[in-house]
Formats: sequence, structure tokens, C-alpha cells
Amino acid sequence: MPNLKTIRKRIAGVKSTQQLTRAMKLVAAAKLRRAQEAAISLRPYEESLGDVIHHLASFDEGLTHPLLVHREPKRVLLVAFTSDRGLCGSFNINVVRAAEQFAIKQKEEGVEVELAVIGKKGYEALQRRGFKVRFYYKDLFMNMNYDRTARIGDELSAAYNEGTYDALYVIYNWFRSPLVQKVTLTKVLPVEVPESDTRASKFGHLFEPGRRQVLDRLYPLYVNVGLYHALLESVASEMGARTTAMDNATKNASDVIAKLTLEYNKARQASITKELVDIVGGAEAIK
Repeated sequence: MPNLKTIRKRIAGVKSTQQLTRAMKLVAAAKLRRAQEAAISLRPYEESLGDVIHHLASFDEGLTHPLLVHREPKRVLLVAFTSDRGLCGSFNINVVRAAEQFAIKQKEEGVEVELAVIGKKGYEALQRRGFKVRFYYKDLFMNMNYDRTARIGDELSAAYNEGTYDALYVIYNWFRSPLVQKVTLTKVLPVEVPESDTRASKFGHLFEPGRRQVLDRLYPLYVNVGLYHALLESVASEMGARTTAMDNATKNASDVIAKLTLEYNKARQASITKELVDIVGGAEAIK
């Protein structure tokens, strides 16, 4: 049985860890509220922007756009959204596993998959698994805003326009609640548009300065907003996962402290009993 000094040190160590996990939980919970509000508030905007894109694309005037061009998929780019830090449960590994499964499935169909990774943890994990990471964006979470995400979107759209890739997918954790985050795979490029809507041709529309100029502005915006929305969903999911993980760690620490305290009391009682036995035995020997 461990001595009393060793048990006391273990109890002190666990209490120190518990204080750390409790503080990390509070910090993550505070960040979660802001991240959740940002992600949820952007959902209606992205949905409305998609409706506008689909409505404008339903006009069959023989105009095309590079981001609408469908090519036979030979090489695709997968953008994986992970985090720079750990201690968030299975948040990162779920994305990594889903990306791995997607790559394996595409390879079976004769399609080469390259990766663009946002987040240090995902980059390290995918590198260890032998994946080819073409783009790695680090320190994005230190100064996260739409402009930085739009520059990434412009870079990826340019690679698609040049024919480097035939399709662009994103994979991220969609925020449902602090306890539930759903890994989501979405096709971003080429932009999917519905078939021509016969209702749209019944009404005249005036485009200023012109339909081509409007589409040239809206299609890249649609891609960039989609990437930004995926980023916000991923950040909210990360904070939710970290809050839950740190809450579980804090509760587990309480259980460990209770067990160690019981073990300490038993050891202390055994030590006292042994000393009493020695005292009584010494007294009997003197008689």
C-alpha cells in the first residue's frame, strides 16, 4: 500500500489539474457563446445568397462562368477544418478519419485527392497518415475574419479555374450543440445550380451593370462565404467540444480525488492501528 506522503502528493497533483481543467472549461464556454452566435447568424445569409445564385443562374442566356464548369473528376482538393489546439475530445480525429475515408473512396474511383488543411492538429495528423497536403493555413484562428478567409477562397478558386483541380470539397464539424458536432462534407466547386426555371423566364429582369458583372461578383462571393461559414461552424464546434471535454475532465478529477482520499484515510487508519498494536505489544512485553 502506498505511504501517506505519496497519496498526499497525488491528491495535490489531481487538485491542481482539476483547477486547470475548470479554468479551461470556463474560458471555452465564454468563447462558445460568441462563436455559436456568429455561426448561427451567418446561416440565413448563406442560405439566402444561395437562393439568389440559383435564381440568377436559372436564366438561360447562354452565359457561363468558370466556377460553373463541370469537368471529369481526376484530381480534387479537400479542405479540412481542424483546430490549432488539442484537449477538445474527438473533434479533430473525427474530421481526420472522415477525410481519410473520403480519400480512400475517391482513390478507388480513380480520383486523386490533395488536401488543404486549416488547423495545426489536422495538419500533423494527416501528415503522419501520409497524405499530400498542398495548402496549409496556420495561425488563422489568431486573427479570424472574413477577409482572410476570402483570400483563401480566392486562391482555391484560382486553382480551380486554372484546371489544377476538377472539384473542391470542404469537410468540417457542423455545430448542433455543445454536446453534438456533426462531421459534414460539402461540395463547393463547381457551383451547383438547378436546371432552368421556367418561371424565371416569364419575368423581365434588369441587371446593372450587367448580368455577367453581377455573376462575376456573386459566384466568388458565394464560394468565400461558404468557406467562412464552414470556419465559423468549425470554431463553434471546437469550443463546444472543448467545453464538454473539460467538464468531463473536471468531473473525473473529482472522482479520482474521492478515491484517493478514501485510500488515504484507509492507509492512515491502518498506520494508526499498527502503532496502537505496537504500543500495546510493548506494554505487554514490559509486564
